[in-house]
Amino acid sequence: MSNSNRSILIVPILAVCIIGGLAFYLLNYGPALSWKMITIILLTLAMLVIPVYRSIQNAQDRNRNIPLEDEMSRVLELHAGAYAFRYSMMSWFVLFIFREKFPDSEELLGTGILAAAAIYGLTWLYFKRNGLPHADQN
Repeated sequence: MSNSNRSILIVPILAVCIIGGLAFYLLNYGPALSWKMITIILLTLAMLVIPVYRSIQNAQDRNRNIPLEDEMSRVLELHAGAYAFRYSMMSWFVLFIFREKFPDSEELLGTGILAAAAIYGLTWLYFKRNGLPHADQN
């Protein structure tokens, strides 16, 4: 099996393991389904949907002999990362302003990491749909 085939298969396998681990935790330890726990479950599932979708799309592109990465996708990820970094710094600033609202530092850190991942996903999706800024200028 080639390296690219393994990389296409690893994302769905990891997603199934994470969903299985989450289901095992919920069934065995049965935490009360508070709003916080429901939010964590929904964010976890949302963060798994994008890599699985992209992995399936990459497998279909590979079968059609379309290159998995081109210049536009590299530039798109570069722009999305740059904008996401800027907005993530703003979100960390807001989180630190309201740090008294969090019971412990682990929850603050987890919220910041999830916010940074969500911001990157949203900026990537925005640039994918609307195009890159200044892309038509020379």
